[in-house]
Amino acid sequence: MVKTAISFALGCWLLLQLSSIPSTQWFWAILPAFLLLLYRKTRLLSVIILGALWTLFYASNVFNDRLASEFIGQDITITGTIISLPVQDDRRLSFEFSPDITSSTKLPTKLRLNWYRPFPDIINTDETWQLTVRLKQARGMMNPGTFDYEGWLFQRNIGATGYVRTHPENKRLSTASVLSTNALRQSLIERIVVHFSDSENLGLIQGLTTGIRHNISHEQWQTLRLSGTSHLLAISGLHIGLAAAIGFFSFKWLWSRRANNLLLLASKEAGAIGGFITALFYAAMAGFSIPSQRALIMVTTLMLTLIIRKPAAISSILAVSLFVILVHNPLAILSVGFWLSFSAVAIILFISQNRFPAPKWQWAKIHTLIAFGLTPLLLLFFMQTSVIAPIANFVAVPVVSLLVVPLLLLGSLFLWLFEPIGVVLFQCADFLLGLLWPLLEFLAALPFAHWSSLALPTLYWLSIMLGTTLLLTPTKFPAKWLGLIGLMPLVLYSPDQPDKDEFWFTLLDVGQGLSAVIQTQNHTLVFDTGPKFSDNFDTGSAVVSPFLQQQGINHIDTLIISHGDNDHIGGAVSLIEKVAINSIISSVPELLPSAEHCVAGQSWQWDGITFSFLHPRSDDHGSENNLSCVLKVSTGNNSVLLTGDIESKTESLLVQRYHSQLVSTLLVAPHHGSKTSSTAAFIDAVNPEIVLFPVGYRNRYGFPKDEVVNRYRTKNRILFDSAQSGAIQYRFEPKTISKPVLWRQQAKRIWTAVN
Repeated sequence: MVKTAISFALGCWLLLQLSSIPSTQWFWAILPAFLLLLYRKTRLLSVIILGALWTLFYASNVFNDRLASEFIGQDITITGTIISLPVQDDRRLSFEFSPDITSSTKLPTKLRLNWYRPFPDIINTDETWQLTVRLKQARGMMNPGTFDYEGWLFQRNIGATGYVRTHPENKRLSTASVLSTNALRQSLIERIVVHFSDSENLGLIQGLTTGIRHNISHEQWQTLRLSGTSHLLAISGLHIGLAAAIGFFSFKWLWSRRANNLLLLASKEAGAIGGFITALFYAAMAGFSIPSQRALIMVTTLMLTLIIRKPAAISSILAVSLFVILVHNPLAILSVGFWLSFSAVAIILFISQNRFPAPKWQWAKIHTLIAFGLTPLLLLFFMQTSVIAPIANFVAVPVVSLLVVPLLLLGSLFLWLFEPIGVVLFQCADFLLGLLWPLLEFLAALPFAHWSSLALPTLYWLSIMLGTTLLLTPTKFPAKWLGLIGLMPLVLYSPDQPDKDEFWFTLLDVGQGLSAVIQTQNHTLVFDTGPKFSDNFDTGSAVVSPFLQQQGINHIDTLIISHGDNDHIGGAVSLIEKVAINSIISSVPELLPSAEHCVAGQSWQWDGITFSFLHPRSDDHGSENNLSCVLKVSTGNNSVLLTGDIESKTESLLVQRYHSQLVSTLLVAPHHGSKTSSTAAFIDAVNPEIVLFPVGYRNRYGFPKDEVVNRYRTKNRILFDSAQSGAIQYRFEPKTISKPVLWRQQAKRIWTAVN
């Protein structure tokens, strides 16, 4: 069963690595696949093919369930059900919505909606609503090294995103059923808020009880990541297994108190039923996340073996859960939680069976080996791992899993049965978290707390995985030392970098905003940081910082913020917190720490590349947009002109002051292609070969404006925009310029939109 499950998973994974979805004609391959299944030597190959075909079938259905183009940007009145817990912050209320299939308008079966102020007075999960919405196809920002939001939407079968329009006909049609699991979860969350709204551990408590983690602060997440204890906030196999154990022994003991009960059912079998019920309850409270699904399936299989009295190997139980999850949803293999969850259990099995033939479970050593075994995956997915994770988990796992989680689980039940006892149990859990947290903060603050890695080529990761596996084998395993060679890419690999007199230019995709990165041989400049969307999300931390890490850049020599609009400065604070920066220059230095004014005439050279500010002069006056920093970067005959949000008035000034000095190979269009900018005289003066528009997909301003695009097209310029192309990269040499790397096309997967 183990080989079969792994082969099926391999087939699922291989299909999802394709850049476009194959034709449904490939379904005919199911016939030879079943023929191969009849022969022992080709059976695993057959399972791989069947896994790929099943994933193709599933993905095709999800792909065909996307929003039709005729409904994009239109106001549509729909009825349906809220199918997730609404999550609210200062700016918006977010939830998933399932339109009624009886509607005359053919819409995807699942939507992700935002409701901006004014919010409804009360909105709950599993309620039926009539809403007026404006939708767009599922889409996300595309940049090297950053989170694939489109893949996340695809995995969750979300066919469109959008927002609720303010409309008098928006109304609740019916309330949730009293038997609704999601309604029970929301009720529990609300009860927790009532009693613990002032607790610093509110978000942690909600995360451990219901899997809802939006109230965990940025600082708390940082502590969890750097200490290597983030996994404790996922209701995972450890927690589900613990819940099952509590249920098993509790039901077994209660059932055996009455002798007549044993005539009907053995106490062990009664305990198995109780363990399943408890695990099911906890998994339901977690919203049946991938880790909880895996754990629930394992618990169910284990309890069944107890009931039918046929023991099974843990590896077989793990394989069954892997197979069942992928048959239920093959897209689950895209989830980071899927890989970490199964890998953690597999590592425990591997080291317990091969490294410790006798059952001598040494807690510290086990945690050290698990942390070591998961390190390649953590570096692959997050480009960093916690070095002090074994120490932190040695304390945190017993406290959270053996004390906090049981208290919260019992407290959740008593909040419904007898609230005062439930509150006391939650208070005890809150107290324990309060004792644990200072230790985690101390460990996370240590200078060696985490280790960051570069983005390595795929083949290097195969070497690292093999090396890690070899080092986890028993001490006397032959050629175990070769594992160290397998890990060498982690310390020897260095990314490409520009040569002297050469620079690399990247216009990042930050939605409706601007951020660009310029790399020379030994220096890095960041021009603007994109917008801030909420207290928990901005493009400085979500796009710019991961891109720099992916490029192997650990500090910024100069950060330039052209002006103070949110779509240019919004990510600056988080970027300053994450990355060391030598100097900050801005037209609004008062908004940034230790920043200086950008002033026309300032100029410097890095590695043969010239950087010059053209605007503003110290005596210039005007709007904030018109006082944007304007920077020209030059090498030999090629150059880039970055203009912020200047408008026609400043463009005229620049033409008067510089004229022929404005000529540039590449122009980042002023003000995102607004009709207030890109005058004919300015275009003629700059005379760019390439024009880039930093814009968001279907942004509300309609940038770039058609009339502006046509002005450039009449000059036969090469035009790209970040909404259609994702991040755009060029390499500038003194005499030549590379072909562009358009990241939306470069990193395209079957779920990536390209229009």
